[in-house]
Amino acid sequence: MSATISCPVLPTSFKSVWCGKPQEHGDPWLFKRARTWWTLFALFLTAQSNGLFTVHVSPGKDLREHSLYDNSSMTLQLLTMLMYGIYAALMLGRLDATVSLMLRQKSMLAFAVLALLSAFWSQDPFITLRKAAFMLILFAFAWFFAATYTPSDQMRLLLAAGVIVGLVSVAWVLLLPQYGLDRGGAWKGVFGQKNQFGQGVLYLFSGLAFLRTKSRGQATAKSLLAAMSIVLIAMSRSKGALLLLFVILTIRLCMSSLTQQRREKLPAMMYAFLLSMLTLAFGRDALLSLIGRDSTLTGRTDEWSVLLTYVHRHLWLGYGYQAFWLGTGDSLEAMHFIRGVINGADSGYLDTLLQFGISGLVLWLLLLCVSVRDLVALRRKGSMSDTDWWFAALILITFIGSFIENVFLKPGGITTFTFVVACAGLGRSSENAQSNRAWRRRKYGSTQRAFECSKMEVIG
Repeated sequence: MSATISCPVLPTSFKSVWCGKPQEHGDPWLFKRARTWWTLFALFLTAQSNGLFTVHVSPGKDLREHSLYDNSSMTLQLLTMLMYGIYAALMLGRLDATVSLMLRQKSMLAFAVLALLSAFWSQDPFITLRKAAFMLILFAFAWFFAATYTPSDQMRLLLAAGVIVGLVSVAWVLLLPQYGLDRGGAWKGVFGQKNQFGQGVLYLFSGLAFLRTKSRGQATAKSLLAAMSIVLIAMSRSKGALLLLFVILTIRLCMSSLTQQRREKLPAMMYAFLLSMLTLAFGRDALLSLIGRDSTLTGRTDEWSVLLTYVHRHLWLGYGYQAFWLGTGDSLEAMHFIRGVINGADSGYLDTLLQFGISGLVLWLLLLCVSVRDLVALRRKGSMSDTDWWFAALILITFIGSFIENVFLKPGGITTFTFVVACAGLGRSSENAQSNRAWRRRKYGSTQRAFECSKMEVIG
């Protein structure tokens, strides 16, 4: 007589880790629930970030025109109030889970706390306090999203929101070109600026690269969505979004090799990494020319050299959250030297220095260390799923994209929201993997025995 031991005594969540590859089960009724559609509406309002009925103003215009652009109309203020009302209604029944996840994400929560505290030394305490409160609410909605939906459902919801944003943006370009196009003819859709449009589409559709298809119909749908996203990014003419898209595709192509823990592959991987670094160092100008950039990144480096002077004036704590680009004082002086009216440093790290000083960069470093720790913990346990790689890719492109764009630490917007979701998702996966490992050790005394329970065949 023969029998196969298949770990029948294990809980389902542990069995998926021990006796095979982790399976992430999505909600089959996800898009038949009213809460889902309210969540999609909230994601759409989050994505447009008060850019729905705005006319893009190019750098170098007069300050009065920029102030008219920056001040939201009554319609946009009502949409913002509606968005926060939907946030509150959705989170009302999940406050415990949201707060619990928030308290576990201390490295992310530290940014919101520092933004609130910066009102004490801000140039404009009212603006800082208001914007910091908006950012904290956005963080809270991201934690609610991560605590309420499984990773696979998060991916599906963001893809659905991407389709909605894409279709409405196409309608805006065709029917309301004064809002859907910028002055150079590039698409900005429902966003306030073309680069925001490219980044928003990239983040919303990023899950496509890590989505497994099980049928020909799903493969066809995935291909159509991929084509849609690439066309939208191309029409935005955002070189940064195209660069980050290349990073995501590279991670997806290398994912299977990185998942296999084979020491013989390490020398080849290290060689490829060093070769890439040397290529970037010595072939920077050639690579930048391929995406239509020069060594100054279209004048960005010249602006950064000017802004570093103001960083040194408030080196440790900065000017306060969202309190530098006010069009007065030091920011007006900086615009005079730059010879143009701008409302951002075109670098997330430099904007962090202007707002929070060295303390802000320390928090960036802390967040990077926490993300790397979670990723390494998952790799060592060999339990990384496709959605974990998706989270890791979103975190990586945020750190890379912040060199040339302000991707994170905004009081609104889909890039900040998605980044918080990714950090929370990767952290929870790491915690679950560690809990599963501890449970296995208590139950069976060794990890090897737990794995053998699904493979041993006992003949009696």
